[in-house]
Amino acid sequence: IRVLAEMNAEIIGEVYLSNLRKIREIFPGELMTIHGPALSQATEVVSHADISVVSNPEQTAALSMASEELGKKQRVLLMVDVGNTREGVMPEDVLPTLTKILSFPGIEFVGLGTSVGCYAGYCAGEKDLHRFLRIARETEKAAGHRFEVLSVGSGTMLLDLIRAGEMPKGITQLRIGAALLVGEKPPTKEPIVPLHQDCFVFRGEILEISRKPSLPAEPTGYDAFGRKVVFENKGERETALLNFGVIDVDIYDLTPKADGVRIIGGTSSYTVCDVTDAVEKLKVGDQLDFRMAYSAMARALSSRYVLQTILDD
Repeated sequence: IRVLAEMNAEIIGEVYLSNLRKIREIFPGELMTIHGPALSQATEVVSHADISVVSNPEQTAALSMASEELGKKQRVLLMVDVGNTREGVMPEDVLPTLTKILSFPGIEFVGLGTSVGCYAGYCAGEKDLHRFLRIARETEKAAGHRFEVLSVGSGTMLLDLIRAGEMPKGITQLRIGAALLVGEKPPTKEPIVPLHQDCFVFRGEILEISRKPSLPAEPTGYDAFGRKVVFENKGERETALLNFGVIDVDIYDLTPKADGVRIIGGTSSYTVCDVTDAVEKLKVGDQLDFRMAYSAMARALSSRYVLQTILDD
């Protein structure tokens, strides 16, 4: 956040209110909740956020009441579903919902938003953005209200349009997170040039190295997390037991930086790697580094069991 502040970022979006409180202490710009507010948290949302996304009149009513109590205007974006099937009103419901939103005191309506990624592996194209713009322009005309903001996320799918010069004119805001932080598109894990993919590195320590059969004793089923792990019979292999597990990080979203190392599986607090083909000879006490994709980064940064260290390069 401090780096973004130094880069003169104007708006930071956040899901969790506990993080908003911390960000407010070090970031001078506007703060935006990018998650629809729970009615029970409306007062806290208005206290810490300048802008909120909503998808129904009930949320707006709760924010309105909190705004009146706190004597503070709350700016809102109405989310529209153009195919992602996550949050947002359907296109035919935009105008009647907006009409209700405009009637609430303490609320300043600033525009529409939509999500074109993140859920169900949905990967939007240019046509979805044109549909969103068409809905916005038709609603502006019908409501007699010009929209200040037309916001679109996820940025990972949208950066390609920007590079290709195909981003439709009229979109005023991109909600970008994973693209900037991990430098790849979460649905496909395709690298985004020229961004780096190793700004976040997960480091674990080897607790044990031994030669073991590549197949566990039968019978096998699902692990404790409901995942069916498939083992390949490669005979005896040299394995390394590391000091972290799936509670700490999404181990299946990690990529070993050391050549010849492969993640086999893990438990709550252990991760098992096949190190038979490791280029460097490994021993107990050695540390292994892993590149982190989005799921791994998100879980690790949220875990109180993971030590976080910022290195100046």
